[in-house]
Amino acid sequence: LMILGEAPGRVSLEHGRPFSNPRNLMIRRAFARAVEPREIEPEQIFYFSDTVKCWPSSATGANRSPNAAENSTCVTRHLKRELDRIRPHLIIAFGARAAAAALGAPVKLAAMHAKPVIGGAGIRVIPLMHPSTINIAGMRRVGIQSLDDYEAQLTRLMRDEIAPALAQFDSRLTAPAPRRFD
Repeated sequence: LMILGEAPGRVSLEHGRPFSNPRNLMIRRAFARAVEPREIEPEQIFYFSDTVKCWPSSATGANRSPNAAENSTCVTRHLKRELDRIRPHLIIAFGARAAAAALGAPVKLAAMHAKPVIGGAGIRVIPLMHPSTINIAGMRRVGIQSLDDYEAQLTRLMRDEIAPALAQFDSRLTAPAPRRFD
């Protein structure tokens, strides 16, 4: 399973942990609620990646969206090979650029939000609005009334989508320990 974002942000790079800026922490909280009562990190279930591999910064040092050339270069040179190696069965793609990269075609996110699509490589992709401040109007267009509503919807989606992976995870935890013969 994969979580795919647009590009790493400054805060995530500083923390050395993907999806760790304040808005992305909502994604981590939704995951924690989806797997309760287990206390596991999303990295134990998901492979995290970004469409653009390096941090695109503005002249002021703030995050910015990657331009078309940066996006195209990274998808062609890096993401396609990464997907061939990882071979995810499911990609939860946050943002239009991430969804378009996973699907190999432009995306109208307002029309596709939270609707699973099978990509060209047979990968199931779920495009989602990213919960950033700039997307609040877009979230309202798809029926999300607040950030709390977004988190609740994301929790339900994750709970449904990762159930098979959790069953495998749980079975590994409860499997008897191998016997030692000394």
